[in-house]
Amino acid sequence: MIITLTSDFGLKDHYVGALKGAIYSKLPTTRLVDISHEISPFVLQEAAYVIGSAYSYFPDKTIHLVLADAEFTPEKRPILVSWNNHYFLSADSGILSLITADQQPEAIIELPFEENEDATELFIKAAVELVNGKFIFEMGKVIPSLKEVQPLKAVVSEDKTKITGNIIYVDRFGNAISNISKELFEQLRGGRNFDILFRNYRITKIHNTYINYSSEKNAEDGGKLAIFNRSGLLEIALYKGNQRSGGTASSLLGIEYESSISIVFK
Repeated sequence: MIITLTSDFGLKDHYVGALKGAIYSKLPTTRLVDISHEISPFVLQEAAYVIGSAYSYFPDKTIHLVLADAEFTPEKRPILVSWNNHYFLSADSGILSLITADQQPEAIIELPFEENEDATELFIKAAVELVNGKFIFEMGKVIPSLKEVQPLKAVVSEDKTKITGNIIYVDRFGNAISNISKELFEQLRGGRNFDILFRNYRITKIHNTYINYSSEKNAEDGGKLAIFNRSGLLEIALYKGNQRSGGTASSLLGIEYESSISIVFK
């Protein structure tokens, strides 16, 4: 059995090591895989993007332990969600509703908990029960829906000449990922040329890959480019941009979480 770990713990302190040690002490033969421990605290859209982009690469029945914004309250209870043949353990903060979007999970189980109970310990206990084959409907109370939060969504203008979206994630390379999907772009494009606009910048072409950009005659390190990433979302980058070479798309172009970005069709 595989258990993935996603948290806002960071890597400076002992928290991730202690988490893994606690799991191994109860499940010494399980496989633990880190998705990320650098989720920005309380940024639910970021957590949803990271987990949503990664979980489907794992085998069915993988357990995904989500310890971002995981403290329990009467309005944010611990839940076990079965969705797309995967299990997710998380506080009902809205992260899982962002991941599942408009799809109804196969099961949503509210796990029993006591006041001031530690989230890490409770979820480890639940993961152990899953690994040992406990029937999910024996683990808590079935509830009808997840807590919903309003996601950042791309908006299409009434005349269908413009898509307006936002940056939902900035990766470690400073590449800025938007919520404008390739599917939506292709639905509206209809063969038209377009401008990608953000702050005072303009890009008029979307490349298939970074390599595709580098093969062009006028390609240069630090050049602006746009691609649709593996999650099918529009991404803005600087070719080979990094802090050592002078900056990234986020730092040099001034685009960050929630920054506006649009595609205007001509």
